[in-house]
Amino acid sequence: MFTSFKELQKHLNFTMKSEISLGLERMTHFLAKVGNPQDQIKIVHIGGTNGKGSTLRFLESVLNEMGNRVGTFHSPAYQYINDQVSVDGEYISDKEMVEMIELFKEKGLEEAGLTEFELQTAMAFYYFACVKKVDFALIEVGLGGREDSTNVMKPVLSIITNVGYDHIGFLGTTIKEIAYQKAGIIKKGIPVISGEQKVQAKEVIKAEAETTNSPISFIGEDFSYTIFQTEQVGEAFTFHAGEKSIEDLRISMQGEHQVANAALAIQAVLTLTELGLVEYEEKRLRAGLMKAIHPGRFEVISNSPLIIMDGAHNEEAMDALVRSVERRYSTRRIIVVFSGLKDKPLDSMVKKLEKLASEIIFTSFHFPRAALAEDIFLRSHHEKKRFEEDWKIAMNAAVSRLDDDSMLLVTGSLYFISETRSYLTRRIENI
Repeated sequence: MFTSFKELQKHLNFTMKSEISLGLERMTHFLAKVGNPQDQIKIVHIGGTNGKGSTLRFLESVLNEMGNRVGTFHSPAYQYINDQVSVDGEYISDKEMVEMIELFKEKGLEEAGLTEFELQTAMAFYYFACVKKVDFALIEVGLGGREDSTNVMKPVLSIITNVGYDHIGFLGTTIKEIAYQKAGIIKKGIPVISGEQKVQAKEVIKAEAETTNSPISFIGEDFSYTIFQTEQVGEAFTFHAGEKSIEDLRISMQGEHQVANAALAIQAVLTLTELGLVEYEEKRLRAGLMKAIHPGRFEVISNSPLIIMDGAHNEEAMDALVRSVERRYSTRRIIVVFSGLKDKPLDSMVKKLEKLASEIIFTSFHFPRAALAEDIFLRSHHEKKRFEEDWKIAMNAAVSRLDDDSMLLVTGSLYFISETRSYLTRRIENI
């Protein structure tokens, strides 16, 4: 499989932009040249600051369990660029990607001036509509929403998980400004589900829904959950919506934030049922929720020694991670390996991590926006800290220090998790 688009470019000799460039014009023009595949599929559009990927995985698993063919598009990659586009859990193949790029070249790909993410988005739409012909496509927003390249279609349902301080340079500097960008995925008359609870952000999302005459459901108002038991692996909870309750639901993902994501997926299924797009079966809902997994999100890589990876890439995600670790592993000696991006609030993220870490190793990785390990190290006030620019050396050093009373927590940027996950998995297999 291809590890990067640069590798694919070398293989096929085509050009594209690698920088972030928001706007819908390039996508709209190019998709028209390939038959507007985005208009040929039933799409659930998923935006928000945190929880998009987990909500997508819960919904994918339940819809699969109910007998639907489901395409998913997410970013960044877990390991290979192929894994960003999949159908029923099977990644797009190298051959399929090459054939699609060749077709796109014939349709004016190089003249279109697409960015890397725009090309990925166009490939996902075409693959789901014309190659695999899925029943549903679950499309995760890349950045923001209003001007994100995914926002060129009319979905059957929109989901906004939450709004937090992320991508501030692109989306705005206040919660209201960022919420305005997230709310841009709301389409006229299309139902919206949101996990947002902050008053300022909710007001913006509600205003957009009113403007577009879109029915909206908020967690905590229109549906909710009650956690009644912490499982050895996962969570158990009851879902509430009006007079309806679904009791003793179980998920294998850990943390209250994952219960909230599961609740969004349940509300999505109930909404799709009301729209006549799926046939609801409670036993399939239960099975789908339990089977859902999300690589790199509080993922237990190994139980002995205990190693967990989590893409806590901003303040809100770091808060959720700290709560989950304290709730389950407070008696452990916790070794942390952390790397983040220069444009993230590293000071506050590091400060939150220091609450639970017995020791921290700061490192870096190969990515244009990655912070240097030493720069992050200098932000920390932890009494037991070190830095190592080479993440493989940092990872090996951390693993070598583990025993039965300790655990390794690898966290930070999603891009960092993506780059290191396969290496760490292989490293554990050879212990």
